[in-house]
Amino acid sequence: MPPISMKKVLLAILIVIGLSMIDVLVGFIHRIYEGIYDSLAPVMRNFSTDERYVLVLMLGALLYISFYKLLYERMKKR
Repeated sequence: MPPISMKKVLLAILIVIGLSMIDVLVGFIHRIYEGIYDSLAPVMRNFSTDERYVLVLMLGALLYISFYKLLYERMKKR
């Protein structure tokens, strides 16, 4: 029988905890979305609803990609 990897066990526990708190995580993501949306409200005053949604979505994607790139480069250096 192969040995049990502690990393896999901890990852499984984190996934179970994350799934049990999915409503809290979705609420947190929604609050972040609302914060970005409200902070850009003066800029987006003349945009339609669809354009606002796309703008916030693109900003979120830009932030996600930027953080992912930074973390990826940092992990690559190790």
